[in-house]
Amino acid sequence: MSRFENPAQFDTAYPNVAPDRRTLKTVLLLAALLAYAAGFVILYPIVARSVAESVSEGNDPALLQFVGP
Repeated sequence: MSRFENPAQFDTAYPNVAPDRRTLKTVLLLAALLAYAAGFVILYPIVARSVAESVSEGNDPALLQFVGP
């Protein structure tokens, strides 16, 4: 080390590794979209089967008559 070099400072093992705000928002948005897609993929077959069972029993939701005012 010469006279003009600053000594190395090892205060912490991971200096300043926090992500910036934009990166954090992007990661959170992607996580939310992934959760939405996973929910759709998981719930769609369950709902489709339930509707198919109702239709096969003669309870077609499209044929329900609503009582209005």
